[in-house]
Amino acid sequence: SRGSGESCSVSGRQSRALQLMGVDAAVEATKRKPKTARGRRILRAREPKIVEDSKSALIFRGNKCCHEGVQLMRDLFRLRSPLGTLFTRKHAEHPFESMDRLEKLCVARDHSLFAFVSSSKKRPFRLILGRLFDGKLLDMQEFGVQGYKSISSFAGKRETVMGSKPLMVFQGSAFENDDRLKRAKSLLLDYFGGPKAEHLLLSGVEHVIVCSTFDTASTAGAVQVEDASVATSTMPSVSLRRFRVNMLKSGSRLPRVELEELGPSFTLTLDRTREPDRDRWKKCIKVPKAAKVTKVKNVSKDSLSKRRGRIHLGRQDFDQIHTVHHGEAKRKQLQKELSVKKAKTEGKSEGKPAKE
Repeated sequence: SRGSGESCSVSGRQSRALQLMGVDAAVEATKRKPKTARGRRILRAREPKIVEDSKSALIFRGNKCCHEGVQLMRDLFRLRSPLGTLFTRKHAEHPFESMDRLEKLCVARDHSLFAFVSSSKKRPFRLILGRLFDGKLLDMQEFGVQGYKSISSFAGKRETVMGSKPLMVFQGSAFENDDRLKRAKSLLLDYFGGPKAEHLLLSGVEHVIVCSTFDTASTAGAVQVEDASVATSTMPSVSLRRFRVNMLKSGSRLPRVELEELGPSFTLTLDRTREPDRDRWKKCIKVPKAAKVTKVKNVSKDSLSKRRGRIHLGRQDFDQIHTVHHGEAKRKQLQKELSVKKAKTEGKSEGKPAKE
């Protein structure tokens, strides 16, 4: 009993000390320290960087998932690979109820995005897209999937190279007016945008993902709907299509572009949303000073990102400038006029008239 009392008092003192230290300091104090060189290398690679690596995604399913949901998982993994991990086994997680196990899975495999597919009687064929920041949930949105066509249904079409970066096109003013669709646009861009590219090769642009929305009464204002029993027609929807870019010969320097649908093709209807905490959102979008581009004096960029420079010159006397347009006769006349001016000034200084 004495030993148990001592342990209780020690744990009580530790908890009070952690409360006084604050949240961030308490998290750092309770973290497990690596014991091997490999563990130190892994943790060093996960430390914050000035330029972060490309985001990777974890794709998994719930306890109940229809056949179309499994096909959607495989298509999402195909579009995301090699920056993704696919789990085909059943998981009993419910992201909107508890995120503990999901956060552990993402942190263990260094994923900052996740896609969760499930189906139930109340919410058939659901897709949840979410993001993590510093190992904790940042935000997520739940969509209802309708009109799904898998990649395999577009048989006979030439597929793109795995890992190629697609073009993202967002059509519709609702992406700028509705706060919920602004968040959906950010999530879709993070998931389907692919790795970051410093340079762009025209022949390497192989496919484009088009996200379209339509101006309806539901997208006129950003009204947050909490009740899941509300009809899906009152919620904003996004149509997602994927096309292959075929560059054909044309009579000009630029090729003639034709689009060929590849799949997947589906419509997303927004249902539930978990908004990020304001302080954590400001922290995650903060750009470090070392990553900011230093402004160069008198150098600017136009709308096409072409550099333009401004040069400041002193005052110039155009009478003293001899150019190639003057010719030999002009040069001799200029020398004669200069010699006459010089002789006049010398004569005035001596007090005698100058001979012409």
